[in-house]
Amino acid sequence: VINTDGVLNIWDFFHRQNEVAYTHKIGSAALSSIGIQGNSQVGGKLVAVGDVNGAVSLLEVCDSLARPQHNEKVGMNNMLEREMRREKNLEVRERELKRAKALEEERAKKTS
Repeated sequence: VINTDGVLNIWDFFHRQNEVAYTHKIGSAALSSIGIQGNSQVGGKLVAVGDVNGAVSLLEVCDSLARPQHNEKVGMNNMLEREMRREKNLEVRERELKRAKALEEERAKKTS
């Protein structure tokens, strides 16, 4: 993730979903683009980051952040599916609460 304060944050959702795995201050200008060498199968150790002034920085990340770990894809898919189910359940619950509130308001109008 690139930021307007010139900081690059690298996340590793397989190990920590709620914390940044690595933070690096690129410069003082807002970062505007990022490119990673490689693909999801082989990973990519080289990361190019551009800022709004046109400067480009090239970083090399460690193997554990660049290459997929054993069972990482399966684990990530499981986590995303779990979160999608949770989100759907929350949406259903929200609709049920709205219906219950509307029914309660309707009953209150009839009795008044």
